[in-house]
Amino acid sequence: MFVREHCDRQILFMVKNIYSQFTLKVATVTVINPSDKLIPILVLCPSQNEKQLFYRAEFSDYCFHCLEYSCLQTTPPKIKDRVDLVAFCQDAIAYAQAHQIVAIYYSFDIANLVAAIVCEKLNLFGPRFESVVQCFHKFYARKIDSYAPGYSVVQWENEGKLTIDEQILTKLKFPLFVKPVCSSYGMFCGKINKPEQLPELCNNLAKNYQPWWQMYQVLFQEFIDSRKYPLATTSQVPLLVEEMVSGQPLTCDGFVYQGQVHFVGLVDTLEAEDGSVDCYIFPAQVSCKQQQNIYARVTNFIQDSGLDNSFFSAEFWLQGQDTPILIEINARMSATFGFLYQQSLNFNLPKAALKLAQGICPQAPQHRSEEEIITTCRLYISTRKSGLASTLFDFNLAQQTLDCSQLITFNCEPGEQIQDTHYHPTPLAELNLVGANRAALQFYGEHLRNALLLERRSPTYQVSVVQDCPLQGGEGLCYDGETNQLFCLDYGNPQLIKLCLTTCQVQRFPLPGLCYGVAVLTKGTLVLSGELGLVQFNLHTQKITPIIETYQGKKLVSNDVIIDTTGNIWFNTINEDTTGIKDKGKLLKCNPQGQIQEMFAGLSYANGMGLSPDGRSLYVVDSLERSIHVFVVNGDCSEFYHDRQFIVSQEHEGVPDGLAVDRAGYLWVTFWFGGKVVCIDPRSQARVREIILPVMNISSVTIVDSKCNCPADSPWKFFACSSIVPWLGGKLLAPWYVDDLVVEQRGYLFELRESEKIGGDNNIW
Repeated sequence: MFVREHCDRQILFMVKNIYSQFTLKVATVTVINPSDKLIPILVLCPSQNEKQLFYRAEFSDYCFHCLEYSCLQTTPPKIKDRVDLVAFCQDAIAYAQAHQIVAIYYSFDIANLVAAIVCEKLNLFGPRFESVVQCFHKFYARKIDSYAPGYSVVQWENEGKLTIDEQILTKLKFPLFVKPVCSSYGMFCGKINKPEQLPELCNNLAKNYQPWWQMYQVLFQEFIDSRKYPLATTSQVPLLVEEMVSGQPLTCDGFVYQGQVHFVGLVDTLEAEDGSVDCYIFPAQVSCKQQQNIYARVTNFIQDSGLDNSFFSAEFWLQGQDTPILIEINARMSATFGFLYQQSLNFNLPKAALKLAQGICPQAPQHRSEEEIITTCRLYISTRKSGLASTLFDFNLAQQTLDCSQLITFNCEPGEQIQDTHYHPTPLAELNLVGANRAALQFYGEHLRNALLLERRSPTYQVSVVQDCPLQGGEGLCYDGETNQLFCLDYGNPQLIKLCLTTCQVQRFPLPGLCYGVAVLTKGTLVLSGELGLVQFNLHTQKITPIIETYQGKKLVSNDVIIDTTGNIWFNTINEDTTGIKDKGKLLKCNPQGQIQEMFAGLSYANGMGLSPDGRSLYVVDSLERSIHVFVVNGDCSEFYHDRQFIVSQEHEGVPDGLAVDRAGYLWVTFWFGGKVVCIDPRSQARVREIILPVMNISSVTIVDSKCNCPADSPWKFFACSSIVPWLGGKLLAPWYVDDLVVEQRGYLFELRESEKIGGDNNIW
């Protein structure tokens, strides 16, 4: 797991087998905020993210004793070696006694079982172990539920020896779903359509599930009545077989305090195409009648099971207005939903769990209408691939662009080995999104998946952030191959940025007005376009010399500028204000003698420009029409005409903005609102590739192509930049999802390069 650095005042130390009162057999203890004056809490099997949570100021009243088991990974579940839960319980009990623990905190199913045992043995506030087992063991939970789907059980002794209840074949309706009686994360499950498929599937599932069942069985044999719960102590591996249920998944969360049921919220589970969890969204889209049915079902189950003094998490399938089907109920909180409840209800789930563990009734959230609740989404970035985590996920890019705004939670370290489980994709990270439109949050989450999952980059490419170039309104990228220097404008903080790619040194030059385009005129002299009109800028003296300030009696506002090999300056005009685009733009040319000539007047919103390698084609982006104009031009401009125009984007994917032409003649186009750079073949108009970036407003792009002899097939490299300054005049062009996206904290200068090795770190910045 990622472990962020903490302030020096926060102390963390490890204690391993050094207590004189007893010897820890299997556990390792991490103490967070050690102090005799703080409330001592025993935390069972915490995740790294939970441990980081406990460092926050809101938990400063507690001293957390985190009891961990190195053989057992909890999120996602993984057995790393033989697990002895009885010994772990004994360690937990002895440790709690020795350190005057007043409450037990847990958020995972196995920790839930251990916590119930510790609470009973030490007479601490918490649920009874028997009631927890009745929830966790799916067969006994089905027996309690009055409206359970048809179900039975299969027991596996060894390969080839399977005990199948005849009821499965005679009374249950196919298709059937097979799953372990005790598990998490949807492990070791499968569907069968015909009776003859049952033995093979059960053999395969039971064989893989056996180490887990042996772990549970030993615990149950020690702490539960085997005569009352024979399927909890059997040495045979039990699998639950039930009629296949489908519909809309939903989770109901709440807690029981001294027999009184309190509800926190209902969360929708949205599934991916393969049936795995895509994301969780709160609040759930559920009718009042369905909500009442769910609350009644949960209340009845809790009363019948005897669950008390515990959080609960009940999972349902909704099928229209029919009776909701209870899939399972867990005697613990849904730690995954902590972000959702905090943002939408101002309900701190971990703090509420700590209060309940101390015997204090938490204050349940006040009931509000769906319109009053902000929508929140916890979306998974998952993979079914195996390999080193750094070869599957772009950690550097995620940290540099998302971690600073707390949009992302990492579930693994770059050096961790990821194994395909075959039953559930591995969540490498989770996105925390807030907005008003559910569909927009899902769209943004899918965009970030495409940007960060390396398996989705085909052909492969690398992205890195130039650290010394934070931007507000990045624009006007221009590369000078003679000096190996990169120029960039920041119109959010009017300045010119010069980056030497040889030395990595950065210089910033303040500007008296907003500029949007840069072109290299001579060594040390640039041409800038923008609200100053068209000007020359001397890099040595920083002197600005006007070229043209007005045109046809009006102040000239130029968007983009390029210079051809004969010294002609090509620039275009825009006319807009905060209310929208006011008039068409023009394509103008200034020859080396300073003469201005209007070349084309039909640009709805003129933007990025570029010349073909032979100088015969001039390309101009028209953002309003989502297209590129192609002009034919010869060397002395004696021949110039509009050749064609072609569409390059659809309404849902953003607006074409910046443009650059590589030495093979391909066009690289940036997408404002769309978060990507697209390579287009101007001859066929086909897309050659797409580069997805984890920001939405990509404004400019330039190709790094030095004047040395570069072979045509050498790997490409270019820079792109983004902006956080709203395009007020472009509201008309904004796609449907824009208003509900996360507000980006800063703009970036990205280096992009072709790569044949995923996960390599060629970032020189």
